[in-house]
Amino acid sequence: MSLSWSVPELMQFREEGLSFHEEVVLPLELFRADPEIRSVAPVDVKGVVEFSKRSLTFHLQLAGKIVLPCAVTLEDVDYPFQINTAETFLLSAGNENEIEGDFVHRLEDEQIDLIPYLVEAILVEKPMRVVSEKARAESHLSGNGWTLVNEETSKQQIDPRLEKLKKFFDD
Repeated sequence: MSLSWSVPELMQFREEGLSFHEEVVLPLELFRADPEIRSVAPVDVKGVVEFSKRSLTFHLQLAGKIVLPCAVTLEDVDYPFQINTAETFLLSAGNENEIEGDFVHRLEDEQIDLIPYLVEAILVEKPMRVVSEKARAESHLSGNGWTLVNEETSKQQIDPRLEKLKKFFDD
């Protein structure tokens, strides 16, 4: 079973319902919109289809792992994710406002392919930055002309450019 169906195929399951559990390999090319994603492990997809008169709603649970660069060291960091989402597809050319929800899509060619929606859900849930455990454990990261400081040490340090002003306020 794949994650692509025609509407007549899905309608065969209208009475008894349809649930699926697949492991999907998503090629890295699908994530070219975000160059920070270095690799994607196979994604475990569980889903249930809810049938109504005017629409089909896919309730999906995604679990997997993507590799992102560490914000401090640029080393690879495994970032596990678990995403719950629902995607609704309109069966007729009715008014989209009749169905509540942000994820309402019109059908094209009477075919439903969930892969683009899985990619979109992963891209939306990707964090802005990740920090590796190694970088968190090291307290004194520094390089040529820079030092990584945390909030506590930055409050204790006085900017050397402003330190000369200190003598003007001594009594």
